[in-house]
Amino acid sequence: MTQTSTTQTNFDPRNFRDVMGHYPTGVVVVTATIDAEPIGMVVGTFNSVSLEPPIVSFMPMRSSGTYAKLRDAEAVCISVFAQDQLQTCRTLASKDPAKFDKIEWRPAANGAPEIADAVAHIYGRISQEVEAGDHFITLVSVDDLAVTRPTTPLLFFQGGYGGFSTTGLGAHVDESFISAMRVAEAARPQLDALTDRFGGNLASLVQISPIDQTIGASSYGENIEVEERIGVRIPLIPPLGEAAVAWDETQIDQWISRIWPQDEAVLQSYRDDAAQIREQGYAISRYDTTGDTRDQYEKLAGALNEYGLGELTPARDRAVRGVIAESRECFGGTIAEGETDINLASIVVPVFAPEADGPSNSGLVLRMGNIPQSLSSAEVFERIQALHEAAAEVTEALRTTVQRDYNRYVNQGLRIG
Repeated sequence: MTQTSTTQTNFDPRNFRDVMGHYPTGVVVVTATIDAEPIGMVVGTFNSVSLEPPIVSFMPMRSSGTYAKLRDAEAVCISVFAQDQLQTCRTLASKDPAKFDKIEWRPAANGAPEIADAVAHIYGRISQEVEAGDHFITLVSVDDLAVTRPTTPLLFFQGGYGGFSTTGLGAHVDESFISAMRVAEAARPQLDALTDRFGGNLASLVQISPIDQTIGASSYGENIEVEERIGVRIPLIPPLGEAAVAWDETQIDQWISRIWPQDEAVLQSYRDDAAQIREQGYAISRYDTTGDTRDQYEKLAGALNEYGLGELTPARDRAVRGVIAESRECFGGTIAEGETDINLASIVVPVFAPEADGPSNSGLVLRMGNIPQSLSSAEVFERIQALHEAAAEVTEALRTTVQRDYNRYVNQGLRIG
């Protein structure tokens, strides 16, 4: 057995993790069947070791209870996660005893669980184990392997999950983005009419990826400074995007799945917020020019600006998401009849899809900002009603004058859901 070095180090273990965290690794799950029950552990330490004979390895912690069972399996399957399997990865990494009931898998030829839709599967047997500090180096003799879904893999980097981009950011301005912007531009007449009537800033926001919106068109009243750029990415991460998702439970589930960690109490509160928005037909954010919300909005603006500049490292992505999550107190709620001295930062209403029988997401919302302060409930409801009327006109435009662009946008699968 290889001897483990006992040389003492004089640096902070946290620094060791931080430095090594700058090297990305792939993410796999090693599975087996023990006593007729599936078992598995997610690892980011998978490597190819030898071609002749074919050997791969992974490095579990010596304290792992899962590995204590897994090491006795007659056969294992190693499934390489795809970039879009983050939720499957998190489910399998959890301590939920029913986690295999919540994902798609099937028994492989060697009896071990094979995760559906993985990039590749490697089948083999644990053949050797080497002690290495607080981990084992576990060698697996490969019996068979195959690429089952040739797509980009899931990566672990700086303590977070991400993917591999084969192009620069410039290549992201493609046909699908152009179609989305054309659809958003369909709201231009309504935005201009609303600014003529109420002043302030009106914008149409359109979904451009599974997790992003952008401002597709905007209109500013007199003496309103232009603050936002057309085409800048805006994350669909709670509490942002409530009005875009509230009309479909599947869309809500996908929206809240982007919260991490997955605290059930927080998830349920967002489901409740979505139900309220669905009932009242609008989403709001409140603003206190002298209180804590002013500082929170400034932090949120900075985080959104950083997000919109380009792809973030996982460490910065977590920091940005943290600021977004902390802004929750600014979003949600309702307007009560007879309420006075109302200060709003924004009002958002959905543009419903023209092809649906009932309210359904089209990928578009209309947002009113730069709203005068100290309004009465009647003045707020007047604006909400005007936004709904404008949204209905945009829905009709999607059905008629811009139908071709809208159909192309829908067929490209950019809407939530």
